[in-house]
Amino acid sequence: MYGIDFGTSNTVVTVLEGGKSRVLDLGEGGVIPSLLYFERERRPSVGHEAMADYGEALQRWRGTADLYSRFRFFQAIKLALKDEHFDGTRIFGERVKVEALAAIFLREVKRRADETTGRPSGRLVLGRPVTLSHNAETDARLEERFRQAAILAGFEEVDFVFEPVAASVNVAGRTGDTVLVFDFGGGTLDISLGRTMSDGLEVLANVGADLGGYLLNEDLSRARIIRHFGAGGRFYTMTGKELEMPSWITHQVASFYALPLADLARTRATIKDLLYDARRVDKDKLRGLLDFLDRNLAFELFQKIDDTKIALSAKDRANIAYEVPPYIRFEEAISRGDFEELIAPRVAAARALVGQALEKAGLEAGDVTRVVRVGGSSRVPAFARMLEETFPGRVEEGEVFTSIAAGLLEAHERGLGRTRKQAVGA
Repeated sequence: MYGIDFGTSNTVVTVLEGGKSRVLDLGEGGVIPSLLYFERERRPSVGHEAMADYGEALQRWRGTADLYSRFRFFQAIKLALKDEHFDGTRIFGERVKVEALAAIFLREVKRRADETTGRPSGRLVLGRPVTLSHNAETDARLEERFRQAAILAGFEEVDFVFEPVAASVNVAGRTGDTVLVFDFGGGTLDISLGRTMSDGLEVLANVGADLGGYLLNEDLSRARIIRHFGAGGRFYTMTGKELEMPSWITHQVASFYALPLADLARTRATIKDLLYDARRVDKDKLRGLLDFLDRNLAFELFQKIDDTKIALSAKDRANIAYEVPPYIRFEEAISRGDFEELIAPRVAAARALVGQALEKAGLEAGDVTRVVRVGGSSRVPAFARMLEETFPGRVEEGEVFTSIAAGLLEAHERGLGRTRKQAVGA
């Protein structure tokens, strides 16, 4: 049986050995980036291999238009899987359902795990966010998507454990401790409150929200980047009417997971119409935007922004330098203060979710013995500081990328798995 933390940014696989979980290396050091690359007439690649293939393809076809017809590159597939309004995309003219897209990634992960252990397994414990939807029927339907993706990947039996519950089992300490797990990943913020008992873990409350590191990147892009692609600009029509640049065009640049999945025909057509018809418009920005879309550059820009966000956790200032030659070239200096002002509403939402978890458990902040931060986004100083203000002297960092996976199988063994009878957020 495998435990898989299929994360928005990274994926980790574990097995139980001697009653303890072991993270499988799978050739990538145990943490596989949740990335998927397609090219005609070759097998798909995942993880670091997919990232390398993407970089090589950009170089190989430099100067070639419409790279979407040559290769496709997907990130944050999990966000697409949990998006009730998205059901699939076209890859080289063929419609692929979102479950099948996720299954291609999971199938390769399973193949590597089977090869590593030497004993193929059809049983899986899969982590899932606490809340896929606040509507119980929709939540169940979206969970079924995850199940179907795993079945299409070759698993025969699929069980679920809430991700922060798995992390709680992994970090559980002394009997009597009341532990809050703050699981802040790429796509969601999930919080679990539990009490360590002599015979296991008593789960007191689970809450979750669609708040993750991807949103912080998109906030930064909308505030400082998309204006370089024409956002906020104005133009005149052939009849002399002044209009504002359609926001839906440039906002797509900030939707890093959704953009590669989108049907870009309408966007391209609108940009081309503006280039032909509009007057007093910055056509270089529009030409750069068109090239950005045609050359499949969403992940390249995402990396630049993500690197800057990570750098601001250690430094007071960082730069985002990017270009789409010969049309767009910019460098944005971002201070930590700028970034923290920008994400202040997200910090407030996280604080409110902590309060919701405490209220649901019937506890006060002072009742919590330990607070454990897991997930890459939990390292953002503004969120760590919020937790320290709420729980002074009791906040610690767990195994940021592996805590969930390390607890999945033990949580399942202890009967803490998600069942079909549980209510949303139970």
